[in-house]
Amino acid sequence: MNAISKPAANLPDSEFVARTRRLNTVMKRLKLDALFVQTEVNRYYFTGMFTSNGIIMAERGEEPLFFTDFRYVISACKEIRCMPSKLLWKGSEEQGVLRGFGSGWKRVGFEGAISAARFIKFKEALPDAEWVDIQDEILQLRSIKSKAERGAMRRACAANDLMLEAVLNQVQRGMSEWEISALVRREAETLGQGEAFKAIVCVGSNAAECHHHPGSTVMCNNQLLLIDLGVKVNHYCSDMTRTTFFGKPTALYKKIYKIVLDANREAISKIKPGVSCDAIDRVARDYITKAGYGKNFGHGLGHGLGLDVHENPRFSSAEKTVLKPGMVITVEPGIYLPGRLGIRVEDVVLVTRDGCELLSGFDRSGYRELE
Repeated sequence: MNAISKPAANLPDSEFVARTRRLNTVMKRLKLDALFVQTEVNRYYFTGMFTSNGIIMAERGEEPLFFTDFRYVISACKEIRCMPSKLLWKGSEEQGVLRGFGSGWKRVGFEGAISAARFIKFKEALPDAEWVDIQDEILQLRSIKSKAERGAMRRACAANDLMLEAVLNQVQRGMSEWEISALVRREAETLGQGEAFKAIVCVGSNAAECHHHPGSTVMCNNQLLLIDLGVKVNHYCSDMTRTTFFGKPTALYKKIYKIVLDANREAISKIKPGVSCDAIDRVARDYITKAGYGKNFGHGLGHGLGLDVHENPRFSSAEKTVLKPGMVITVEPGIYLPGRLGIRVEDVVLVTRDGCELLSGFDRSGYRELE
């Protein structure tokens, strides 16, 4: 692997300007006098800068402001071009500052994901204001990827393909799950800016545990290996699972693998704008159920993907969201037989104007020789 990782690069400044405008649209539609954005990823989504502390304040009719502490304010003033950056007040001063800003506010937007303790302080500072949870509004904005974001997702998924190939080429007899997960971490630093999440590495029957933690179980001939891995490239996450049998596959493995792969293909073939997420989940679930393994597919079919590895929307029986162009979602059916095996095949799909684009390109044969 000759690739050399580089520092994460942002999307064009115009991307963050457009997001700020959409935030103002949310404020107008909900008839808010002001709103606050505090969670780290959402702060980045609107500013283009990751900080461990900070708050975006948008007031009706005024330009949004980004407040951050002494550690970041100089960099923020240089790097953030979609809104002014200012020095954040001290924590002990926050309630007084909010009273000063919001003496006339009647409806204020906030993220429901903030801590209860922080929210209580907000309410105490402005007890007469109506507080409106805008978390879902922001997640809906993030669920539709712009043209620039779609390019970022393609690059992240392409890097994930390269990463898995590099890892599998290094897997040897006697290597433990933990050692294989270390290979993933190393390649993620080489191809991007690290793992999108801690890789799930399962040897043999351990794959029946959907989110097995890598341990001391070692690879050997005639054994399956399930790897669920992702890499971050320029802040955007990829996610892919492949199950590979090293050596001569058993009849059970071939049977279950075909069912899972066919369920994956069937679901992807039905993805297009206007179809509800629960309908796509049902395609794969019904296929696996008719094959006799419905009780062995206990998780949702997939989830949104972007700056976070789990975003909106989701493919599940409870998700009624209708698919729209620009949504990026995983499709990951699986069958898990405790004490025997587990098989999952996961791909990333971009919803297009008239169907979908498959972003994951790695081999799906399910077989490989062990060095």
